Amino acid sequence: MAKNTRGIEVAEIIADKCIACQICIGECPVGAIELNAEGVAQVDPEVCVGCGKCFDSCPVNAVRFEKKKRRKISEPKPAEPGAKTVVHRGVAVFIETVEGRGAPVSWELTGKARELAKQLDAKVLGLVLGSEVGGVAEEAIRYGCDEVHVVDHPLLARYLSATFGKALSDLCAQVRPEILLIGATALGRDLAGVVATRLETGLTADCTGLYIEKETGLLLMTRPTFGGNIMATIFCQKQRPQMSSVRPRVFPMPAQEPQRKGIVTGHQFEPPAVELPEIVEFIPTGAEAAADIVHYPALVVAGRGACDHASLSLLEELAELVGGVVACSRPVVQAGLLPYERQVGQTGRTVAPRLYIGVGVSGAVQHLVAIQGAGKIVAINSDPNAPIFRVADAGIVGNYQEVVPELIAQLRQRKS
Repeated sequence: MAKNTRGIEVAEIIADKCIACQICIGECPVGAIELNAEGVAQVDPEVCVGCGKCFDSCPVNAVRFEKKKRRKISEPKPAEPGAKTVVHRGVAVFIETVEGRGAPVSWELTGKARELAKQLDAKVLGLVLGSEVGGVAEEAIRYGCDEVHVVDHPLLARYLSATFGKALSDLCAQVRPEILLIGATALGRDLAGVVATRLETGLTADCTGLYIEKETGLLLMTRPTFGGNIMATIFCQKQRPQMSSVRPRVFPMPAQEPQRKGIVTGHQFEPPAVELPEIVEFIPTGAEAAADIVHYPALVVAGRGACDHASLSLLEELAELVGGVVACSRPVVQAGLLPYERQVGQTGRTVAPRLYIGVGVSGAVQHLVAIQGAGKIVAINSDPNAPIFRVADAGIVGNYQEVVPELIAQLRQRKS
């Protein structure tokens, strides 16, 4: 295989096989591929990071790239003659509860866990912590768990790192899952680090993709890295469980199966032998946080190219017409035009609206990984080479101050 000046083995396009479908261009996380004058895809070796996504996505095998295979990890040998090998089985999901019900991200992860468990010929295990959470356990069965393990205790009525961290790590030590998935919410991010430390295993945070490698059975966890400039695939060879946290809206929500049956098992909780803090009061949720962009079916997203306070009312009018709300990319937040709660991106929120309208959004990798679950993507940008056009279902090249008013006028005409 060819290498670039940094010693990275890079992909090559087989010119006589390429059909100029441009799928590889859309899949490349670093923009290393473009069509040349002959209409054939061409890889810039100095930009290529050797991830192999173009090789995986090409429908006509026009990419030359050899993926390195890892050897299957053998089972550890017993420490002493006659000692039993510790076996980890099952794909576990931590079921976060919100106001007495399972958090949506937990059900999204349960749907993904079913896919992974099927490839491993294993069961999906729901792990529920809280006080009086029997209803959540039954809900977990309906969403796809084969077994639900519950730790129900008054000390778990409110989240504390010390109590939840010990409860979940103790439960994992008893259940011994091979994989543990946790939603990357504010609670989940805090809890995942505590549990990984207590179990002495690895943790890949904020993943955007989870796959089982056929040759090894390892969980491959994909996430943006180096400031979102490339996508890294991370795996945990020896320690168990293999832990991953995933942002809400990365995976689709599965449908409930009301007739589904499963096993619910209760476990005892031994509180940590430390003095626990006392919760005096909760700070009420602010008005800005109440406008949670994750839950809107449509988003009008302002980017750097529309970073203008005078135009916000125009975007709000468009958002109202499509039944959504105005969100933004990072530069708009940095300019002080919109609060952080409205930011879409790697350092903001991951969204999956039915309709995404990007106004002046260039389409950096950090932003694109956060909108990959969107149903339809419409891009408005004055730069015809903006990366967002590679993933857009419809693109409009032009000045948004001229395009958006015309779009509003046509929408009003259709509605009337």
